[in-house]
Amino acid sequence: MIKKILSIVSLTLIVTFNSNAQTVQDIFNTNIPVTWFGIDYSHVKIVGTINQFGGKTPVTATELHDTYYTEWNHLILDEPEKYDIAKMINRRGAIKDIGMITALNAASSMDSVEVAATPYYSQEQIQKFVSAYPIENKKGIGLVFIAECMNKSYGGAYYHVVFFKIDTKEILLQERVQGMVMGVGIRNYWAGSYLSVIDYIKDDRYPKWKKRYGASSNATEPKW
Repeated sequence: MIKKILSIVSLTLIVTFNSNAQTVQDIFNTNIPVTWFGIDYSHVKIVGTINQFGGKTPVTATELHDTYYTEWNHLILDEPEKYDIAKMINRRGAIKDIGMITALNAASSMDSVEVAATPYYSQEQIQKFVSAYPIENKKGIGLVFIAECMNKSYGGAYYHVVFFKIDTKEILLQERVQGMVMGVGIRNYWAGSYLSVIDYIKDDRYPKWKKRYGASSNATEPKW
């Protein structure tokens, strides 16, 4: 009887594990909607000092928090052909809803935003951030860039590219990606860092993810 119970438990664990492991395939199933929630700056760190962050155009913590977090997110909505989230993940379209992330960014604290060295958020930390997202009445797959740090000294930033199940907040795929800056002016200069991430995912990472994890049988390929 005990052996029978153990066998049932073992089978359940295997089925559960396999089921969870397979959900990453849904990222490549174009029949399952993907919602772009935006760039989460609520955990970002500035390596160095904020007064040097803008270079020749000094910026304050208040300006960074109240102005640029919002502008960087809205730029993706305002210039969709340049910052093409759907094309990045090889889809004809993606739902865009940055309201939740905008609220989180607005509520974030700037008290400890300056750091001496680049942080490195663990998978557990990223899952904790995602699990706290106040998302209701949505299904499908969520996509977010979680900004980890911005470093003026080397002209780059790190973002965690995260796909997750919206209903459970379970992360399906996560990768830490470095983006290099480009452009003129504070807004465009740092927007260049996530533009380079978007292009890198489209041209390199997404094809490799798809090859590694495999597309589901219901997936269809967009024709650009």
